[in-house]
Amino acid sequence: MMDESELAGLAEKAVAMAGRMGADKCDALAADTQAVSVDQEKGSVKQANRVVDPGVGIRTFIKGSPGFAYCTGFDGKAIASAVEMAVSLSRAGTPDPAFRDLPQAARPRAVAGLYERRLSEIGPDEVVRMVIEMADVAADDRRISSTNGSAGVSVCHVALSNSNGFTGSQRLTSMDLVVEAVARDGDAMFSGYDGLSSRKLESDAVERLGVKAREQAIKGLSQTKLETGDYPVIIDPLAFGFILSTAVAAGANADSVQRGRSYLAGKLDQMVGSAALDMVDDPTVPWATGSTSFDGEGVPASPLTVVDKGRLVSYLHDSYTSGKESRSSTGNSSRGGGAWSYRGAPVISTSNLVVGAGDSTFEEMVSETGTGVYLRGTWDYPNLATGEFSGLMMESYAIRGGEIGPALKQSTIGVGMVDMMSRVDMVGRTSRTYFGVTSPHVRVSSARIGGSG
Repeated sequence: MMDESELAGLAEKAVAMAGRMGADKCDALAADTQAVSVDQEKGSVKQANRVVDPGVGIRTFIKGSPGFAYCTGFDGKAIASAVEMAVSLSRAGTPDPAFRDLPQAARPRAVAGLYERRLSEIGPDEVVRMVIEMADVAADDRRISSTNGSAGVSVCHVALSNSNGFTGSQRLTSMDLVVEAVARDGDAMFSGYDGLSSRKLESDAVERLGVKAREQAIKGLSQTKLETGDYPVIIDPLAFGFILSTAVAAGANADSVQRGRSYLAGKLDQMVGSAALDMVDDPTVPWATGSTSFDGEGVPASPLTVVDKGRLVSYLHDSYTSGKESRSSTGNSSRGGGAWSYRGAPVISTSNLVVGAGDSTFEEMVSETGTGVYLRGTWDYPNLATGEFSGLMMESYAIRGGEIGPALKQSTIGVGMVDMMSRVDMVGRTSRTYFGVTSPHVRVSSARIGGSG
């Protein structure tokens, strides 16, 4: 792979070339990525891919009009052609006086845990072996009828340069593992799921994830129904991470807010959650896949408090949205998570959203709930415009007598996002990371549960 100094040279040359062609402002990303992905379905490996993806993406502005183009590979003529195309698109576009500037040059932050040599040296055969072993662990019970799994490992060298004098480079590794086990017993069927994302190889991950998926699948074979009503709900980090990955990561996006397309528009400095709820977007968390030493426009990495004791204190900004408000970027311009991509212009996103831990154990939360619901998994998103959330509870359990009981059949949850966050009355001590969100268990005092009883 091309080293970071060579990539930085390519990015700087592309920026200089764009300036000579007439761009007022520009930035360029040079990236060299190698990735292996494996998918297993119903006990068989369906595909295994190894991708080598070098290239350069160039973004230009003329009177605020943006243009973007990219080329694969590092051939000088191809880079020049991409630069010419980006500049041409800027000239053909509509001037935008709302565009102010790209970030000024600043030293990237030193962030630990972005690259692990051991993970960078894993080959395709070992990735295939991990998926097969994970599926075998998940299937180690006669009640498991099938398993599905996937793994992805990437190594990415990147360099970013802009017309204000910024140049930064970094090496990134990442690993993603996902496993699902499907259990059957007579007419009963239930799926258990687990997964992880990390910038390092976690030696116990294959065993841990396979066991968890198997246990959850078997646990769900005991099923019950629930009468429709309002119940306290304990939300697992798996479900809360999935919900917040849209509700906050996209809901607090300043571009959506400025366009009036977010339920959080107009709520800055207002309470949007209970005083027990804190959220920080932190690109400096060691080994987290959203961590980086600088954002997709060159802003040095720095933690950003988004929700402080229930109060919304910041939106997520890049250089464009912050310029419209004459403020500084919050460093939330993204070119990808685990591996950066040169194939598209940057977008606003969280890096690693961290929900502050509390002082309750999971057992205490269940015991104090008495009668309620434990929601472990849902694959439905909230409505970003209204904040309303109505989702099918794919994995959920009744809580009766202060104990977790059978899985719930065909149940749904309905609650507005501000109401959900405002009704958080217990927060767990320990956290897990799913979908770029690190969260403990939280208990919501009341949500509408649509049962089938």
